[in-house]
Amino acid sequence: MENSQTAPGHATRQANKALRRERILANARELIAGKGFDAFTINELASISGVSIPTVHNLFGKKNDIVLELFRELVNRIDEALAQPDLVDPIESLEAFIDKLLALYREDETFYRAAFLGGERLGLFEHEMTDGIFNKSLRVAERLCERARDRGHLLGSIDSHWLAQQVFGAQRLARQDWVNGYINLVQYRRQALVGMLLAFAADASPQLHGQICARLQHLTG
Repeated sequence: MENSQTAPGHATRQANKALRRERILANARELIAGKGFDAFTINELASISGVSIPTVHNLFGKKNDIVLELFRELVNRIDEALAQPDLVDPIESLEAFIDKLLALYREDETFYRAAFLGGERLGLFEHEMTDGIFNKSLRVAERLCERARDRGHLLGSIDSHWLAQQVFGAQRLARQDWVNGYINLVQYRRQALVGMLLAFAADASPQLHGQICARLQHLTG
């Protein structure tokens, strides 16, 4: 009987705690997007969230822990964006891969730029994170290469793992240029696709090689 009386109160406290966490994370996201990672402080976050500094520490930990929490959200959203039905055509698959990422970044470009910069500075990124963006995206690139090889689009002369490294590396370099403000998202797409297609061309069948050349001409012409 006692459990049935205390459970609703406990559930309410847990629900309120979850809502408080969501509000604080939303405010942290806005602060990072608006002021940049370096200007983001626990003091200001607590103030605009209407809670005490110890409350923020109790719910999340330190500044790095809050950024890591935001990265978990980022990774989950990217994972969802990439977990779509596979396409048969290898060129279309590459374009779908990059377009899903860019559609996500376009939703809140300022935040994602700031989050990537902050995460890299804190060492949260990315090889060490088994389920991080690097490894998730690399696994997608490996699937693209393996499927293209199995369907005869790639010759198989180059190990799929190393080919995938180059495919993903082209996208990652473009992302870094975008994060640092050297290029916009339109240029990001073109730079990433050119690099990815050139990587595919190294092991492409004659037919795919011709298609890649035509697509490269369209992208760079």
